[in-house]
Amino acid sequence: MTDKKEQRMGRAELDAKDVALLRSLERNARASLVSLARDIDLSRSATHDRIARLEEIGAIEGYTIRLGREAKRAARAFFSLGFVSGPAQTELAPKISEMKGVRAAHCLSGDIDMLVYCECETNDELGALRNELANLAGVSTIVTRPILSTSTA
Repeated sequence: MTDKKEQRMGRAELDAKDVALLRSLERNARASLVSLARDIDLSRSATHDRIARLEEIGAIEGYTIRLGREAKRAARAFFSLGFVSGPAQTELAPKISEMKGVRAAHCLSGDIDMLVYCECETNDELGALRNELANLAGVSTIVTRPILSTSTA
């Protein structure tokens, strides 16, 4: 039996219909099969089969919601982290991504080593999270970048 990773398809192996289907699902994961089939010009059953295959190969990992403005947490920010020399970035990424309030931890190259996106209920919670991040062994600098407004496509 093949390993799950071996079953995953590379992006280059997705055809134009697969990509169009993924984009339609990104816009509205609750769209009906008939609507999705219409979007990609395939039959309902062919669209269903494609979705099942995309789930099986890991191109679709799950379905989710996008919170509206009123449901989002009040205190949101990015923290730009710099690390001391060495492997601190890859060692800390899993630990940071599990911290309460952290929504994503992105390892980067360049003058910023990691960009951490956080959502907290209050500014006090956000400040406590910032202090927790700043006190991690290996973190040399931290800059708070509060989110003032967001525009989405």
